[in-house]
Amino acid sequence: MSELLISVSARFFIFFLVAIGGSMTIGRDGLASPSRSPERHATVFYTAEAHGTLEPCGCTSDPLGDFARVSALVRQSAGSQHSTLVVDAGNLLYPAGDLAPARRAGARLRARFLAEQLGRLPLGGVGLGETDLRLGSDAVAPKRLCANLAPSAAGGSPPDGSPAAARFVEPSRIVEVAKIKIGIAGLVARETAAQAGLSATDPVSAARAETMRLHARGAEVVILLAPLDRPAARNIARSAGADFVVVGQNVGSGMNEAEPVGAGFLLAPAQELERVGKLEIVLRGRRDPTLPLIDASRTHSSPDGQAELDQRIARLAQDLARWQSDRASDASFVAAKQAELQELRDEQSASRSQHGQPPARGSYFVNSLLPIRRNLPRDPTLSSAMRRLDRAIGAANLAAAAPPAPAEPGRAAYVGEASCVACHAPAARFWRKTVHAQAWRTLVEVGKEAHDDCVSCHVTGYGEVGGSSLGHTHGLEDVQCEVCHGPGSLHVEKKGRETPFAVQLLAPESVCLRCHNDRHSDTFQYQAYLRDVLGPGHGEDARDKLGQGPTGRQLRHAAQTRAKALTQVHPR
Repeated sequence: MSELLISVSARFFIFFLVAIGGSMTIGRDGLASPSRSPERHATVFYTAEAHGTLEPCGCTSDPLGDFARVSALVRQSAGSQHSTLVVDAGNLLYPAGDLAPARRAGARLRARFLAEQLGRLPLGGVGLGETDLRLGSDAVAPKRLCANLAPSAAGGSPPDGSPAAARFVEPSRIVEVAKIKIGIAGLVARETAAQAGLSATDPVSAARAETMRLHARGAEVVILLAPLDRPAARNIARSAGADFVVVGQNVGSGMNEAEPVGAGFLLAPAQELERVGKLEIVLRGRRDPTLPLIDASRTHSSPDGQAELDQRIARLAQDLARWQSDRASDASFVAAKQAELQELRDEQSASRSQHGQPPARGSYFVNSLLPIRRNLPRDPTLSSAMRRLDRAIGAANLAAAAPPAPAEPGRAAYVGEASCVACHAPAARFWRKTVHAQAWRTLVEVGKEAHDDCVSCHVTGYGEVGGSSLGHTHGLEDVQCEVCHGPGSLHVEKKGRETPFAVQLLAPESVCLRCHNDRHSDTFQYQAYLRDVLGPGHGEDARDKLGQGPTGRQLRHAAQTRAKALTQVHPR
């Protein structure tokens, strides 16, 4: 009888372990022994603040971003296993700031295209950010996850009978990815909801309640999409009990590491698809939602991430040396940058000391930010569609374009390089050998000659009185004399005999920085770039005073070489 009781007890114990997710093997002696739990692997790509940007400005040494590359990356990961998901934390459709009326038709085309193509990927959900409502709630697509909108807004008809947010809001969901049940919910800032005439509850309380509901419905992993700033998203992560909270506002360059907050982690991709987040989730056996996932990211640091970190350290060290040698530099700013450099070097040392092994037991995740560089393949179908979209946007922009304001009598206007050649033929010959003389051609080659966010830095007098504007650039294409020297009509009229001189001889650095800034010209250094545009017949004495030193061409070539070295390494 006692042997029977022991047998029954043992069987019950084995059943109990299996029921709670343990994995057991029965040996030849009839006793249970532990075995490795089966692993389930899912990949989640996360983005935020695309702001309607489909591809980057191609003028930098290492352009980051490109929706066609992101699409190819996701599709390659998904393959035929259906093990991949995409989520977006909001601010998807439109640029930040005011959107001028002349740009709205093009912005709508771009937003509609982005929403449609995103929906063709394995999309898990999208949050609702402030800029998504820039052109009204009727233009919001795809549907958004907003768990804290008032019930009448998020579900049925409001009291007045109008559909309100029901047109663009959908409920939280559970998506099965590689046999992992992932719950996805979104939150909206109260101020954002108010823009659409809607009411939203406290996002922290709503996040906590929605996480509990998703767990009760069987979600093993919960991801919250929070188009809020980092402090607000951190408060949600601290209280909600979700596994991950993806930040969707003011993300900047993103967060290289998942930030542990409460029982979960805070994540942030980079803006405009420059760096896309990749979350690899590995569950061993049945997941206990009360136990946090283990962050194994440090032990899985990818080669491209290491190369990116090395480049950041090299650039910051170079900048710091320049700031330290400049007596005008702010001491507190320099000290902060020194501390930042030391933190990056500590991170570099820590990353290189890891051994690339997953944790011995327990469910875990690996988080990384993938730079979307030119080495990544493009989705060919999407790439072709983007070219057609460029033409449609260009046509819409031209239809809304207005000529520049004419200069009033006595005010200098732009006359174009052809009016300068008669007296300055040697200077014109030298200019034609510079990259400034090829600026317009580079736009035509990529079909961007009717895109106002590109044209302004590839023509002369753009947006200026008596200058040029979109569709009204004839004779002022390229970066001509008057970009640096100012409008020349009075100088031409007086044949250079006016007093005082109506043009400036040497452009100050502030003129260059209108276009040669970090966003469009990452290697710009004033003296180095002057060495490229001064020479025989065009400021030769000024060029001699600059002396020997690096040229802009050399700086750019060095940066492109570094970028090319990075593109030899492919993301995991």
